[in-house]
Amino acid sequence: MPELKRYKQAMNAASGIIMVIGCLPYIWAMVTGETVASPVSWVIWATVDALALFAMMREGAKCGQIIGTVVGAGAIAVLSLFLGKPTMGSMEWVSIVGAATGIILWQTTGNPVTAIICSQMAVLIGAVPTVVGAYKNPALEDPLAWCLWLASCICALLAIRKWNLANALQPLTFTAIETTMVFLLVIRPRWF
Repeated sequence: MPELKRYKQAMNAASGIIMVIGCLPYIWAMVTGETVASPVSWVIWATVDALALFAMMREGAKCGQIIGTVVGAGAIAVLSLFLGKPTMGSMEWVSIVGAATGIILWQTTGNPVTAIICSQMAVLIGAVPTVVGAYKNPALEDPLAWCLWLASCICALLAIRKWNLANALQPLTFTAIETTMVFLLVIRPRWF
């Protein structure tokens, strides 16, 4: 059993480190103008990810990926305010409402699992503009970053200690998004 615990701890640490490393090519692509980030999406993601982190910590869920995500998404959100293209569509508003609902439900129920569920719904909804943008023009996203983020997801899934909502929902949500993006950016262009 100690070997399994050490393995899960290593995967947990790797997921956070790889998530932060994955932000570096994305940030570079923003600086060079190859990627145009949506400030609204990234600020929402950074905020919602912070909400998920606090709720997961309250539940005792240990996930290095969400820590790396809060750091990386926070940096990208700040940079996107200067280098991004501001848009405010209905999906962004729905994400804001989802995040606010998560905070309100968490505070009124005292149940961090409710906050985790609401935050991950907001993350999925907030991903829609990015996924649609990648479908329409894959060249506007950085494939290396998304591949690294998917690698982080695989490590995070392997690190799950207890398969319940508090521990598994965030890595599963991220895996769904990153898998979709890698398909759109890496696999689909080679098929068509």
